[in-house]
Amino acid sequence: MQGGRYRSVEHYAFEKLLNALKIDEKIIEKIQTTVLPIHVGLVACRVLKMLQIDKELILEKTSKMDRWRQSAMKHKIVHNEYLQQLLLSTGDALLIDCAEGDRMWTCRSTEVELQRLLTKPYVSPEKIVEWMSAETEKIPKPLKHLQGNKTGLLLMELRGKLATATQSRIPLISPINTSAMTSIITHNVICFTAESVWHPLYPAEIRPAPDQPLMPSPAHFVAQQAVRYLGMNKEDTDYILSTNSSLECWYRLHEMIESKGRGLEREQSWWMEKRQKAIKDSLQLLLEQHPPLLRALIDTGDSMLVYCSRFSSIEAELSIGMRENDLRSWMWAVEVSSKQLLELCSRPMAFRPAFLGGNRLGLILMELRREFLLRGVFPQSLPELPLSNEAVLGTDSPTENMVVTEPFDVLLPDNYTATWINPLFLLAKSSNNPELISMCTKVKLAPRLVTVDDEKITDIVQSLVYEGKVDEELLNEVALEDLRAVFVKYCTRLRLRKEELEAQHANMQMLASEVHRLQSIRRGLEETQRRENGTSHNSIGPTTSRIAAGRDNERFDYNDLQENFDAPPLRPKPRERGEYKIPNRKRAASPIRDDKKKDRKEPTKPPAPLRVRSPPKKREPSPPKIIEEKKPPKAKRPPVEELSDGEILSTDEEDEN
Repeated sequence: MQGGRYRSVEHYAFEKLLNALKIDEKIIEKIQTTVLPIHVGLVACRVLKMLQIDKELILEKTSKMDRWRQSAMKHKIVHNEYLQQLLLSTGDALLIDCAEGDRMWTCRSTEVELQRLLTKPYVSPEKIVEWMSAETEKIPKPLKHLQGNKTGLLLMELRGKLATATQSRIPLISPINTSAMTSIITHNVICFTAESVWHPLYPAEIRPAPDQPLMPSPAHFVAQQAVRYLGMNKEDTDYILSTNSSLECWYRLHEMIESKGRGLEREQSWWMEKRQKAIKDSLQLLLEQHPPLLRALIDTGDSMLVYCSRFSSIEAELSIGMRENDLRSWMWAVEVSSKQLLELCSRPMAFRPAFLGGNRLGLILMELRREFLLRGVFPQSLPELPLSNEAVLGTDSPTENMVVTEPFDVLLPDNYTATWINPLFLLAKSSNNPELISMCTKVKLAPRLVTVDDEKITDIVQSLVYEGKVDEELLNEVALEDLRAVFVKYCTRLRLRKEELEAQHANMQMLASEVHRLQSIRRGLEETQRRENGTSHNSIGPTTSRIAAGRDNERFDYNDLQENFDAPPLRPKPRERGEYKIPNRKRAASPIRDDKKKDRKEPTKPPAPLRVRSPPKKREPSPPKIIEEKKPPKAKRPPVEELSDGEILSTDEEDEN
């Protein structure tokens, strides 16, 4: 520009400032040799402080910084056709400069905050632009940090002028051929999240090559490909790949790409093409080396797969940009089928509905599913995945609120209650439909999380048990998740103790019944011994029910009973089987079973106790039996051939009566 080359717009603006202040060229070289544009302002402040230049003169010259920045940005965009295409590919999106820099040229807000503001019924993109360009007095006090963003406003102004001259738009991502999938796709839509088994963040080990070590997850494979392609140094590489957590590795990768520029063309090539290829290769290795995951993918048939996650600038092309509930409600409201949704996702972002993502991850999985089927892979030949459908898809996962540019906290309650602008919100705000508004503002209840660190919970429980009293200070320091786990631990202990007490009670009942049975056997054997010895006892003998309990015990030692009898102990002769049987108690006759018991023999009566024999008495003559004479059979009446009207023929039984 103006016959010179500058590293960036910031380098040009601050060099013009130092030239206007008539500073030595050797000092200006410090600005020219500064590598990162974000550090140019710091170097200039140190130089001006060292030279002790009048502050009024500095304020007078810095008023021209806005004009120098605008001139440099327009010159850069106008003379670079590739940048023009990139700017036009953003469509009508609101451009926000969230980088560090001059507070009037950047926005101190975040993408998450702006998306939340746009869900309010009184906030629109025009209103946000008005707050950014308005004076401080006209901006609401909580939103004064929105003032500025001159970079985004200038780029949107240049985009409007360029859009009137051409209609061509380049996609922000390499196109994908969806013609083969469109012809076979069904009306069914299956949604999954970052917690599903098909996402690169799934912690399943993969081996890139037979001679290479295992990697903790597909995300590590993608990070390794990014490190090689972007040419990162060893320090950055170790920082990214040193963690075993796929979520942490994913965040570190995007953090290093955003913080350290590797050149526009190389980074743009990574975002447009290389990243998608690395993701597809990692998922292919995952499915080949873990057959149950491939079985779960093939079992989806020809359904439309949609990756549901929050809309963000970096992953706007990978996800659909909505929660599952919002997506299904929006498809129902606008009557969009699965084939139409596939066609919308394959368009460039400039030609898609606002805040609708490209769902490239879902399309990659559908493409892999088709390729495996064409190879001849049948789901019946693969092992099943022993997980529920909710676990396979990651349904209602907190990762729907995940943004890769910020550390993700899975325990944050906002993951379930957060709302952001999406096509359903835009439709509800434009139509003012109460039903749609209730759909898009509906939030899920956060589950009650419980700590799974058993060692930590055991230590807390032991500290409470050993002390013998509850320490309120200790409980206040314990996290809520840990307290829930402590409660579960105590409940588990109480349940086990209850089961132990029930088992002990059952054992006591069994022992009591056994003791009662043995006592009955002993009484029965004592009574039997007395009868065999010919002795009598004045006490009432044991009941038949008690005697019957020991009928099968044939090995009782009668010598143990010798102390209870006057006679010397006698060893009974072994009885043959069936010689003596202890009678059973006769049950009351049941009228229902009278007919069945007629044919049975009556039970034998118990033997009577032995008595002293007396001389036999003389038998008295029995009275003679009266023999009844048999009546001769009555002659049968001859049949009457004809009966008169009303005559009744009597039977033989009536005649006898």
